[in-house]
Amino acid sequence: MNPQPFFPKCWSKASFPDSLGGNSLRRLAILALAAMMMGCSEKAPPPPTEPTPKVRVLKVEPTVVEPTLEVTGTVISQEIARVHPEVSGSLLRVHVREGDKVQAGDTLAEIDPRTFQLNLDVATAERLKAQTEYNRISRGYRPEDIEAQRGKFRNALAWYELELSNLDRNRKLNESGVMTPKEWSDFLQKLTAQKALVESASSELVKMEAGYESYDIAGASAALRLATAREELAQRDLERTRLKSPISGVITKRLVEVGQLVSPSLELFEVQDPKRLWLLAEVGEKHAAQVAPGQKATLRPDNGFGEAPGWVDRVGGALSPQTHSLQVWLSWESDNALPPIGVFARGVIDLPDIPDTYKLRREWVHMSEGVHFVWEVREKTLHQRPVTLGEDRGDQVCVAEGLEPGVLVVVTPPSNFREGIAVLSEPYLPPANGHPSDSQLLSQSRLRTE
Repeated sequence: MNPQPFFPKCWSKASFPDSLGGNSLRRLAILALAAMMMGCSEKAPPPPTEPTPKVRVLKVEPTVVEPTLEVTGTVISQEIARVHPEVSGSLLRVHVREGDKVQAGDTLAEIDPRTFQLNLDVATAERLKAQTEYNRISRGYRPEDIEAQRGKFRNALAWYELELSNLDRNRKLNESGVMTPKEWSDFLQKLTAQKALVESASSELVKMEAGYESYDIAGASAALRLATAREELAQRDLERTRLKSPISGVITKRLVEVGQLVSPSLELFEVQDPKRLWLLAEVGEKHAAQVAPGQKATLRPDNGFGEAPGWVDRVGGALSPQTHSLQVWLSWESDNALPPIGVFARGVIDLPDIPDTYKLRREWVHMSEGVHFVWEVREKTLHQRPVTLGEDRGDQVCVAEGLEPGVLVVVTPPSNFREGIAVLSEPYLPPANGHPSDSQLLSQSRLRTE
């Protein structure tokens, strides 16, 4: 039995009659038709197989992190004097400008002293008068003064006795009508007045012979003390017309000009001591509870001065309601090569150690829909592993939860990573230089999201 030749579906055997030339011719036609069919129905080659991606992995182990916190602020003095006038008046002279160095007691400005000098002159005169009176009373009466008073008494007594001797005669003259009623009335008034003079002179003589009473001396003493106090107040006000620096330091503010009217409510100057400095900075609410007095710090001014050791000297009592931050004052350990007041500076505070944590480069941690995760290789496949971050260390982050010893974290930048794909892994060898170390600073920067 002869095998049947292959014919495509689009052809039939009837298309090749025997009259075309026998079996040879038929075989030839079949071959030609087969070639034609192969040309019109050839299939596309299968796509090449994708190579398995290679990733570098780091086998993580827990460690102790020595965190630090970077703060920024301004250099200020620990001793700041704000100079206010203690008297009111017109400013006559100003002797300093901002940036000038002054010593304690140096005159910064002068208020017109003329009115205050006049008040002092009046007070001095009153004090001298009170002093004289006190000296007279405390010394007592002089003998010559007593004798003079005795003479006054005798004279007054003689005139009284003379007038008294005429009393009976004048009464009879008045009764007989020789003396008019007016003349009689005038005589009686004169007699009464003369008697009063005798009594007054007698009383004063008795007082002088007995000496001053204790209350007289006390009254004179009180008057003298009052006059002396008024003089001292006037002298002090005059001295206060010269505004002096209470401390040695640098003038950091000058807020007045010559001719300006000033009063005790007005601040005129600010003086700061450049030998005792603070870095005044703020700590965010997140780290406020971690900062305490006595913690070591490194201070780095921005004006070319090298970094210097220091410590946290003071911590504010409460968070600012406006900024939700806490003020901190950092001190320099030494007064050698201190920066100028007012420059910007950074401080790096050593925080308490964090045990049993994992450190990763920032680019190895990703985020999806608000959740942080790392890529890990498990059983030669790629998986997302959710993690919880702890301290943010700038180029490094600390993973507080989600990792365990031996996890293979992918450090290769993600490129078409998908959950569950097969990967080939190779160990990651950190370079010796060029990457952040454990001593790098904490920052408030945000993690890169993917």
